[in-house]
Order: sequence, then C-alpha cells, then structure tokens
Amino acid sequence: MVAGAFAACGAWTGTTVPGGGPENPKGFFEHYVIREQVTKAILTQLGCDPLGVRKLPPVDLRGDIPTLSSVLKGIIEKDGYQFDKPWLYKDAKLTLLWPIFKNAFPSAHWIIVKRDEEGFINSCLRTHFMNQHSQKRKFWKQFAKQYRLRLKTLKLSGANTFEVSTPDIINGKLSGLKHVINEAGLSCDEQALADFISPSYWHNTRDIK
Repeated sequence: MVAGAFAACGAWTGTTVPGGGPENPKGFFEHYVIREQVTKAILTQLGCDPLGVRKLPPVDLRGDIPTLSSVLKGIIEKDGYQFDKPWLYKDAKLTLLWPIFKNAFPSAHWIIVKRDEEGFINSCLRTHFMNQHSQKRKFWKQFAKQYRLRLKTLKLSGANTFEVSTPDIINGKLSGLKHVINEAGLSCDEQALADFISPSYWHNTRDIK
C-alpha cells in the first residue's frame, strides 16, 4: 500500500511483480528483475533463504558489493527509467541486506512501514505466500522480532530513515505519509492517494486459527 502510494505520486517503480489477486489486489510494486536477479541472489550467495524467511543473514551483517549501484542502475535504465524522477525499490528483504544497499546508495531514503505485531502476524497466517512457511503464531512472532532487530540497527546507522504507519493511513490520517512523500522529492497528489488507498482491502475479518 505504501509503495503504491509513492507510485501514485510519481515515483518510478518499473516492471513489477504482477498483482491483482485477492491477497494483493492493487499490486506488489516490487521490481521483478531486481528482486529475482539481485536481492535473492545476494541472499543465496550468503547461504541464506532467498525468500528471507528461514535462514537469515546476521544482524551485524558486513559487506560491500562495489558493482551493486551500477548493476541496479543498468537494470532500471534498460527497463525504461529516464533518471528524471525519484525511483523506488520495495522489498521487505532489504531489511536483511540494508548494509550492502546502504553502501551502494548512501543518499537513499529508507521508508520503514510500521504495523502492530498482531495485525502483521494475522496477515502472514492468512496470506498464502507467507503461511506456506508456517501456520504457527510463534513462528511469525519470532520472525517479526528478527526483522525489528535489523530495522533498529538500520535506524541507528545514520541512514536517511523515515517511518510511516499503515494503521494511520487506513484510518485516513495521511499527514505522516504525505510528509515522507514530500521528503523523497515527490509532489503529494491528494486525488491520486484518495483513488489508490482502499481501507477495505486492509480490514480482512476472516478468522485466524
């Protein structure tokens, strides 16, 4: 939802993972080639789960890929990017690899999306591409803890980090989102946001067992 809001306000996302299904009706907004050929490849080379769920890189990950910036710029340029607007790459797995990407893009804006833990766990349990890994709350609680640890180190690293709250957005409190959109060098389009944000998609009331 947050990535889609940025796209609605002019951020370039390129060719993304197809959406439109019931689990993500408005799309995923993840650049397909970068996700499949770069992010997952780095995790695999580290001996970790390319899906970012099971075996994770250490919290104190160290490393540098000198060619990463040029590789990603080459990918997006081939995909039609004109270097005339901010470009966005959305992928939760960046939480695991942020030191490597921060070295490659030291001026990048990092958008951290906040959500209550229970709501996050419920989402994992009802979403097929997540619950295929586990259908136990305890598993996803530990998973959330591991990602929070890495987000904490990211925020303490000196990176340009910004936080937005999905509950706020869903409840119509858009000031935080608008601020971050403006900070990213985009123009906040009120009508585009109103057209894109659909609270009904985020209030799934199916029972979680």
